[in-house]
Amino acid sequence: MEHGRHFVLTGGKVVTPEAVFEGAVEVRDGRIVRVGRFDGREAESAEIIPLHSAWVLPGLIDMHINDGVAILRNLSTPEEHAARLAEVSRGLINRGITGIFLATLAGPPESLRDYLEGLAIFRGRWKTEPSGTEICGVLIEGTFMNPDNCGAHNPEYIFPPDRKILDFLLEPGVARMVNIAPEYGDKALELISYVTERGLVAAAGHCKPTADQLSRAVDRGLKYFIHLLNGPTGSNTKAFYGGGTLEGALRDDRLAVELIVDLVHVDQPVLRDVISRKEARRVVAVSDSMFPSDSPEAEFEINGILGLIDRENNVISVVGRRAENGEVTEVAPPALETCDFSTLYGSAVNMDTVFPNTVSLLAAEQQGNFVRSHPALPLEEAVRQASLMCSTNPARITGLLDGSAGRKVGALKEGFEADIVVAEIAAGGWGVKFLPREVYLAGVPMLGRSGKAVGAAGGK
Repeated sequence: MEHGRHFVLTGGKVVTPEAVFEGAVEVRDGRIVRVGRFDGREAESAEIIPLHSAWVLPGLIDMHINDGVAILRNLSTPEEHAARLAEVSRGLINRGITGIFLATLAGPPESLRDYLEGLAIFRGRWKTEPSGTEICGVLIEGTFMNPDNCGAHNPEYIFPPDRKILDFLLEPGVARMVNIAPEYGDKALELISYVTERGLVAAAGHCKPTADQLSRAVDRGLKYFIHLLNGPTGSNTKAFYGGGTLEGALRDDRLAVELIVDLVHVDQPVLRDVISRKEARRVVAVSDSMFPSDSPEAEFEINGILGLIDRENNVISVVGRRAENGEVTEVAPPALETCDFSTLYGSAVNMDTVFPNTVSLLAAEQQGNFVRSHPALPLEEAVRQASLMCSTNPARITGLLDGSAGRKVGALKEGFEADIVVAEIAAGGWGVKFLPREVYLAGVPMLGRSGKAVGAAGGK
């Protein structure tokens, strides 16, 4: 990592958690030392980098990303996983993504442990010589979910909350979040308390507790709901037990919620309804990408679940399940005229699509399902709120914003490490275009002004 560089990004639209303004960001020795309305000429010995009204944002952080390629390649040893994770890291940095959290699929604990040890090896090397996106940690997603709500996970590898299994997976020291279905009752509450006491993030997803059960879990430390409305998420509008999972997650202001903003997993009117109800400060926009840096051509199989990539419609669907005896049960795609749509197998996008999708969603007038109409926000306000959901909120929830769980990132503020994206953002019709022009990781340029990554392979 380069040190000692002193520069000022000036003449740009600076995006902070509180406001957007014409100004500058001064960086010295990898950290932000000043953010405000100045031109940088008074910064002695600093290199002045004019931005010509480009936008200056904190690096994007994806709190939920998968890597199906590791399983497709039958990688087994920690060293093999470390090499693969280096590929993922290099393939994402040129997209303006400076941090990610990997999610684990339901699988044999021994295989998951090898994967986590591989990440520990990668992180040790990355800290010495970062050549791409930081892999900040892991979400243990599939192990303690509700098998009835498994989605694209294999139910054979889902377990009731078990501290022994969890400790086995925590030993490599890279897990930051643990998904625990609250409807397991006392076992779930005990494990949620244990996770919280260890300084990790207790999360819920792929579950269907009542709103009352969810509230009790929040009382014990649950703070994050994984891909709300997908997984699937339980819902009940009858007047019992406070309602269902969705109703409880929307009402509880102590709980932040995650939304997959690929515009496939959740329809646009519903996205606006949820963002309006929870407010941008309690929402995290994620990709849930299945193949972040490369992908198979069409059909694939992961942990006994068969998938199909529909590139024309940008959809990855579950098409079959393989039993222990090798027999495959096909999951026929339902008729689109019914409400019984197919199970999705993660998304086919990355955060450089999620971020402009989120801006576009907020910058356009949108009819809701439960709200008649959501007004179009001014572009600057839409970008500010999208930056909260794609950078600041992920950092706050995982302990990066205050530096308690790693590098201090997620916002353009004095004292933060300079993970910065300089980008062109232009509105045209409904869609907003997002083109990273420069990417800095702790003040080191990772993407040149030509748009080519420095020392990084291109993503998919």
